[in-house]
Amino acid sequence: MAFAAVTVCLETLDQIFSPNPYLNLDKYEHCKFLSEKLSVFQRFLVDSTNKCNDLEMVEDLERRIRDVSYRAQDYVEELVLFSWKGLDLLECYDRVYSNKECLSQIVDEINLIELEVMKMYEQMSCYKKTNESECYLLDNSAEKSPVVQDIVVGLDNDVLEIKTRLCSFSSNLEVVSLVGMGGIGKSTLARMVYDDPFIKYHFSICAWVTVKDHQVKGLLIGLLDDIVEFTDEIHEKHSEQLAEMLYKRLRFNRYLIVLDDVWTTENWDHIERCFSDDKNGSRILLTTQLMNVALHAKSNSPPYCLRFLDSEESWELLRHKVFGSKHDHLELEDIGKKIAEQCQGLPLTILVIAGQLSKMERTRICWNTFAKTVGSIVTDEHEKCLDILALSHRNLPHHLKACFIYMCGFLEQPEIRVQLLVRLWIAEGFLTNRKVKHLEKYAEECLEDLVNRSLVIVKERKSNGRIKSCAVHDLLQDLGLREAQKENFCCFPELFYTDDALHCGRRLNYLGADFIEVPWKPLLPLSRTLLLSNHSRALKGFTPQLYGPLLYKLLRVLHILHITFDYFPPQVLQLVHLRYLALAVYEPECPELISRLWNLQTFILNTSQIVNLPKTVWEMEHLRHVCLGKGCFLPNPASGFNGISKVLTNLQTISFMDIASCTREVVVNVPNLKKLAIHGCGECSSNQPPSSYYLSNLLYLNQLEKLKLCDHKLSSMDFIPSSLKKLVLQRCSLPSGFTTTLSILPNLEILKLMCVEFEQRTWSLTEEVFSNLKYLKLDSLELVVWDASSVNFPNLEHLVLEHCYSIENMPHEIENIYTLQCIEVRSCCVIVEMFVQRVQEEQKNMGNDNLNVSIQEMGNLNLSVEQCVLKWNRVQQTKKHARRKWYLVNQNAGSVPSFGSWT
Repeated sequence: MAFAAVTVCLETLDQIFSPNPYLNLDKYEHCKFLSEKLSVFQRFLVDSTNKCNDLEMVEDLERRIRDVSYRAQDYVEELVLFSWKGLDLLECYDRVYSNKECLSQIVDEINLIELEVMKMYEQMSCYKKTNESECYLLDNSAEKSPVVQDIVVGLDNDVLEIKTRLCSFSSNLEVVSLVGMGGIGKSTLARMVYDDPFIKYHFSICAWVTVKDHQVKGLLIGLLDDIVEFTDEIHEKHSEQLAEMLYKRLRFNRYLIVLDDVWTTENWDHIERCFSDDKNGSRILLTTQLMNVALHAKSNSPPYCLRFLDSEESWELLRHKVFGSKHDHLELEDIGKKIAEQCQGLPLTILVIAGQLSKMERTRICWNTFAKTVGSIVTDEHEKCLDILALSHRNLPHHLKACFIYMCGFLEQPEIRVQLLVRLWIAEGFLTNRKVKHLEKYAEECLEDLVNRSLVIVKERKSNGRIKSCAVHDLLQDLGLREAQKENFCCFPELFYTDDALHCGRRLNYLGADFIEVPWKPLLPLSRTLLLSNHSRALKGFTPQLYGPLLYKLLRVLHILHITFDYFPPQVLQLVHLRYLALAVYEPECPELISRLWNLQTFILNTSQIVNLPKTVWEMEHLRHVCLGKGCFLPNPASGFNGISKVLTNLQTISFMDIASCTREVVVNVPNLKKLAIHGCGECSSNQPPSSYYLSNLLYLNQLEKLKLCDHKLSSMDFIPSSLKKLVLQRCSLPSGFTTTLSILPNLEILKLMCVEFEQRTWSLTEEVFSNLKYLKLDSLELVVWDASSVNFPNLEHLVLEHCYSIENMPHEIENIYTLQCIEVRSCCVIVEMFVQRVQEEQKNMGNDNLNVSIQEMGNLNLSVEQCVLKWNRVQQTKKHARRKWYLVNQNAGSVPSFGSWT
């Protein structure tokens, strides 16, 4: 975690040199010294990755860099705290004077480390020169011939698919890549295919090498060892000679080369030239945890991603490993299935658990006890598994290590919301990158990188394809927790409670309010993060003895949402280093002194009513996200001392905002707003301007990408800026011709209509073309007629119909949309269900077998077509009687059409 420690400290030092009206601290020379030296250390940490053969020395140096960065950060942030505007400057300078001894120790340690860094750079230079000539593959026969488990479950289809790819009719040399997290069975699958008799017959030459972090010469020797008779003469050859020898040996032969456990694209680049393409159907089978490595190999077929075992397959594997072929303990089956489910489909975990169960007495009492503690088992075998997975962590780029370990701290949560995770990463300072303008986008790219490295599981994606929620497998989470404790990165008092651990805990994560009463005082100088979570209950009234955490003067992150404060706690206003604040408050009042939180980036406040934000909020120039559950009223900005209004250039999100806040003065001064949700008030009173008066100002938001409108009576849609990509209308009444305005928006990709009102309950599309719309959702609409064609939605990919009970006419031409990939139907009438089934059939007739159709709450899923027609006719008859009744009641009204037109 040295890189993260240095990065965070550099961010703090940048704050010293930036203009800050609240900071009266002089720009001390030692701050420049710290910034220069730590920048050198940051570059060294990147340069030393996989470039030095003395790993023990590098690890020791990283530990020293981490510790001195922590001490430097503590020193600088205490100075900032005591120099904050409004505090006693005399006390500040006394503090500076008393810390001079501490500063001298930090400077001395930095100078010593710098000397070691320079020596290490010299070693790295020599290492680079001798790398090729001296590094070779040692005896790794165990790695070259991985033993396939005698019981293999759930891989039959995978074996067939890989054999098909290897023996396809293509004569070109092709690469087949297997991708998946550690322990999921990539090597096992590759070995099953490699040892298959048909494969041995099909290819005249077969060779296997486990790559890992071996150098080029070692890889070449490993391949030649399977192809030619190995001699000392071969061992003494240079890598260039070995490459030529391998190339000539493979030339004009149909060969299969297995490159197992590839970690870098350089591994592939170094030996790719050895594989001749003689148009005879030769193949390379490559296994890796990294998607970018698989894509880099430039295969004609997409990488094959291994899946997790399902519950039945998990139990089958566990059962065979514990009982063998003879299973005569049926009374343990229900408990065994529960234990298998906790392994989350990872074969490596199942084998660990099976090893433990096989040593235990086979009784329900023992297995029940084991089932309760299966998630926290730590044994020698478990440690070996963690060591296998630790390679995934060691190969991470420095900037991703802290991000991954931070995710492992979300214990007992089946899913991690990406929006929350991204904001926390940024607040912690992990992703400080001066070359990156949009940190949120950069953070999501880092998350995708972790997914592509098979370290993070995607649970759900948004309508635009970006990740909405994710998770970390339990075994990888154990690895992360181990690293977090080892590196003093994060502390979990309920799991690892010791006075020493608490005293040095820089990040504290409490899983339940019941465990919050801990000795707070030793933590005051160090703690930067406090995350309190309890999903089982919400508490009201924070008792006085639990106000301790609000005294952590150096906190950067404070997240307490399951406990409701009676009012906004004034202690928070002293936490001048806060970047992230999430509180639940009963009284919807925000103090004017909130502006003292100069560094605040994310402000989340759960209240029971709309919050009136003070004008001082315009002084918080680092604000990025303001999320107030019931909404907020944002006043017009006050003019500064030079008569110029404050501009919140970093503000990207406001959710929700009261409609009356949408004045021109407000909108113009949040020029980079990307996401906005606005609460309306339905019908406006006679003394209030209509919604259109305020909404027209949204045209000034040239960067707006997402807009959500709730409870609005819309007279037009001309207020939407052309930059908009996503529009959500909820409980709104729509004007006539609203579709025409929306269809000309050049960037609109997502449209959600929820509980909206259509004129005459009809939505007719004629010449309107939503050229870029990819996602359309219709939810809870009292829509009777929907008239559209494939021309209106030429690029639609995802259609969602939910709680649409009254639709009688569906646009059948949707079946001609060739881009359609998914249709979801939830709780809709039979007409909708039958329509979707017909679309699926038509798409199949056009050759699109990949259309994914999901129908929920359809009733009896086994209904025949005839039964569906009868059901539809009954619904139609019921609606016909309802219309006739309505007509008889309203027959005296002149606006009622003739009865014949309704039948």
